[in-house]
Amino acid sequence: MSSQKFSWRSSLPYSAHDVFGWYERIGAFERLNAPWRRVSVVSATQPLALNTEVEIRLPLVGPLSIPWRLRHSRFVRNETFRDEQVMGPFKTWQHDHTFIAEGASRSTMLDEIAYSLPWFGCPANSQIRAELARLFAHRHAVLRSDMDLHSRWREQPRKTILIAGGSGFIGSALRAFLSTAGHNVISLVRRPARDTSERSWYPERNELAPSMFDNIDVVINLGGENIAAKRWNATRKESLRRSRIQGSALLAKTIASLDKKPELAIMASAIGFYGDCDATIKDEGSSQGHGFLAELASAWEGATTPLAETGVRLVTMRIGTVLNLAGGALAKMVPAFLGCVGGPLGRGTQYTSWIALQDLLGAVEHIMYTPSLSGPVNMVSPSPCTNTHFSKVLAGVLRRPAILRAPQLILRMAFGEFASAALLASSRVVPSRLQEAGYEFVLPDLRDALVFECGLSHRP
Repeated sequence: MSSQKFSWRSSLPYSAHDVFGWYERIGAFERLNAPWRRVSVVSATQPLALNTEVEIRLPLVGPLSIPWRLRHSRFVRNETFRDEQVMGPFKTWQHDHTFIAEGASRSTMLDEIAYSLPWFGCPANSQIRAELARLFAHRHAVLRSDMDLHSRWREQPRKTILIAGGSGFIGSALRAFLSTAGHNVISLVRRPARDTSERSWYPERNELAPSMFDNIDVVINLGGENIAAKRWNATRKESLRRSRIQGSALLAKTIASLDKKPELAIMASAIGFYGDCDATIKDEGSSQGHGFLAELASAWEGATTPLAETGVRLVTMRIGTVLNLAGGALAKMVPAFLGCVGGPLGRGTQYTSWIALQDLLGAVEHIMYTPSLSGPVNMVSPSPCTNTHFSKVLAGVLRRPAILRAPQLILRMAFGEFASAALLASSRVVPSRLQEAGYEFVLPDLRDALVFECGLSHRP
């Protein structure tokens, strides 16, 4: 097959210098990684420098993937850089990123790809072009949204941030998002540190050296096992408690003992704190609900008590259902809807309090630069909706029906107590404190959030 050409461009209200600078920062590749087809980095030298290389793996089906090595064969700062295939699935591949200046505060981002396929890949060319259109529309949308969010705080000093529990889809995205804003992000890992971007702790052994907080401005704790990963029993519940409380308590105790403390600690919790609230609206002033998830969230937050009187600003993020295809509930729901077997759960009248991952990231940076925010903060959109409405909107975005309702009995048989406590429980929570503190949601509408987080903004 002869060489094929593909291009995608966007006009941005930012200078070519600023846009190129975003691409140069650690985390840019992760932010541009498609959530529906996560590419993993096998090895990389210094990014965006002439003749440096990166080796990645392209996922296929299940555990199968293809290695792909690329070299930066052209590099002119603030103007262009080129990725050229050294080894990989294409016969040839050349990707030019061009940053076209249009005055002091505007530019055009242009991606141009020239590629050719081996003879056996030619029948897949139409699918490849469709995937490229979806990928680059999403990449440009993320670039624009990230820069819009970062611009809100561009005049503020950069922070050094220590993140615990940052390996999940939320933590990975948050590390990359904050890094592309120019912050120095360090991961707290449960193994020996590999380089200066990591520091070690061992919460299962109650080990955390005070030196791990040297020169740290902000601590963010996202630790906690996935509540939906396994069926609940007494052992599983204890594991969920331990994964949340043990790490939070150790962080709080160690920070409280420091002579020089971080200025801010952001600790994860969940809107499960409010329990099953039917159609009653709950905000940060509402009392604790009933049931295992409410008790779990209360104990999780209680583990941070040692910080209460230390002078460290403490924010507890009560996180709702986070929408993104890389993980969480949405990643589990979409395959069912694409297979035309999706629909409401149970009666469908229970409320879902959701937030786009993009707004969760933006809200964290907002918290960092808003000294008046402390205590519990609901990390949800201002538009909670019923499960039936959520299902209809998701089906519409995916262009699939939503006619198969999952009966309550079947859900309880399949998932046990988790079905009643989470899938069928109602959570109508609003972000009063975020809105009072001036946070402007970028994706407050459910359809817009699903289109963005599913990478479907290229479709008419």
